Amino acid sequence: MDAPASLAALPALAELCAAPVAPAERAAAVRPLADTLGVMLAGLADPRAADLAATLSLSAAPGRARLPGSNLQGAPADVALMAAFAAHLLDFDDDETEVAMAHLSAPVLGAVLALASCPETSVEALNNAYLTGCRMMLALGSMANPALYRAGWHATSVLGSFGAAAAAARLLALSPAQAAEALGLAASGAGGPRGAFGGEGKPLQVGLAAANGLRAAELAAAGWKAAPGVLFGERGLLQRMTGGALAPLRLPGAFPPPGFVTKLFPSCTATHAAVAELLALRARMAAPTAQILCAVDPFVPAILIPGLPTSPDAARFSLAYCLAVAARTGRLGPEAFEAAAFDALGPRDPEIRALMARVRVTADESLPRGPSGIATGAVVTLIAADGTRLTGRREAAPGSAAAPLSDTQLAEKFAACLAPVAPSSEARALWQRLLSPTDFPSAGALLDALPLALTDRKDPR
Repeated sequence: MDAPASLAALPALAELCAAPVAPAERAAAVRPLADTLGVMLAGLADPRAADLAATLSLSAAPGRARLPGSNLQGAPADVALMAAFAAHLLDFDDDETEVAMAHLSAPVLGAVLALASCPETSVEALNNAYLTGCRMMLALGSMANPALYRAGWHATSVLGSFGAAAAAARLLALSPAQAAEALGLAASGAGGPRGAFGGEGKPLQVGLAAANGLRAAELAAAGWKAAPGVLFGERGLLQRMTGGALAPLRLPGAFPPPGFVTKLFPSCTATHAAVAELLALRARMAAPTAQILCAVDPFVPAILIPGLPTSPDAARFSLAYCLAVAARTGRLGPEAFEAAAFDALGPRDPEIRALMARVRVTADESLPRGPSGIATGAVVTLIAADGTRLTGRREAAPGSAAAPLSDTQLAEKFAACLAPVAPSSEARALWQRLLSPTDFPSAGALLDALPLALTDRKDPR
């Protein structure tokens, strides 16, 4: 799509920032919102969240915005950065694999939470802003992907800047003209390479995207203007990032989109179908697993990280590690990615290290592909020490539209995320409350119900 044609998409994108939200979509967003809040609290409980907070102008003193799950307050952009960083830190947040090819909730909700803590914001307004941001990421994804992702850009960070800007534009009641300026201003700070995968820069760039988008909306509200071609012009961001391979705009349909995945495992989505199929085969095999064969889409190895992971962040992108842990323990939960499980040489468990060496990954062209052109399924073969051999094929990740998580699975995940900050009984009770958001008189009241996961190091409370 040439630059002049794509420039015509900007007015439609600006109108999207104030488009009506159907009640059915708000109802469908309740579980993803609650799930992301749980993942965010788990991230805030991680010591690295305190490290990041120490670099920002946040404190227990009264500020313009409050970070949910903490006693920290400060500038909205700093709160957005923290919330989105925490929501993406453990790679347990939802993903959209086909159009945006990005984690929708983390960057969008980061911006929404930074503006939603004031008493006058309703739960419905919070929900509408969240859906608006997700729509924006999907709309831009329809134009930029798969070229954007295949070129090496982290779509969550790039598109997340515009999702955050759109969500903030809605909460700030910007006009379509102002919303267009917000999107243009957000282009000046959007970025993030896939080369950051496996390090702390990955969640950091998602946090920066949320802060960038929110700040762009605030500046647009103050009258700032963006250059007309900054987003779609010949020298604009998306033209350059995609090598000019922009497709016509397709406005998103009902939420959640077909490619939406609520994660069951705290690892890269590209590992999930394989892990789920391995666990199903393992339940049928009497003898311990001696060898694992796994066939995936030919592009998947370019998403993941080869070799022996030496940190939890790298391990989340190691298919061999995720499969070996699942085969040895019968699960792949947060404990598999605790810092104590690794040393300078890789996983501490010698049995996991040995089994990783017996994982063979190959390409399978027959797995079905959606709009992204990348299959998310896997074919797994387990070979036991006694020679028993079982093979299974799984074409969709658990938590996807084809294999949705049950209410029990979602509640268990939420409780596991809150384990560092709340007993299981309290976490499950909170989960049930979050499923009925209209019971809260305001968005602020809903956020007040979250337990503290991060407190100011200087505050004695």
